[in-house]
Amino acid sequence: MKFFIILSVVFAIINSAATLTPNEKLKGCCAQLKDADKECVEKFCDFSAISQANILNYLSTCTERGPTVGQMWDCASTRIDHTKCCEKKGVSGKCLEYCSAHDGVPPNYLDYLFCVESFNEIRECFVEHLEKNEPWSPIPKKKGKN
Repeated sequence: MKFFIILSVVFAIINSAATLTPNEKLKGCCAQLKDADKECVEKFCDFSAISQANILNYLSTCTERGPTVGQMWDCASTRIDHTKCCEKKGVSGKCLEYCSAHDGVPPNYLDYLFCVESFNEIRECFVEHLEKNEPWSPIPKKKGKN
């Protein structure tokens, strides 16, 4: 009987993690960012808060606040290569560097101002990935002893 209770609890935990929305996963990741600017995290760590319309406001507000932009980008992108998704949505050229997020966010934002018009499509790829996958964690996983 105890086995079935434990098994039920384990399945409940797994199901609750699987039912998190992409935005909840993003916020959970951002909550773990110890070096990120708290004001930027509170204001912008939300897929609906960062869009084509306000990405420049986000960058101008948060770029000079330590590793905030890069860390939040890692949470949103999960550091996964989204190039194929972005290409399907019409993102092209140098803007694909934002989709190829496995190396982090490109640091020279001003060189990519023309990519603002593709930002919503890039964001959609991040959201679609998080709908089916676990979020990126800024806390390194402990390696088991072998």
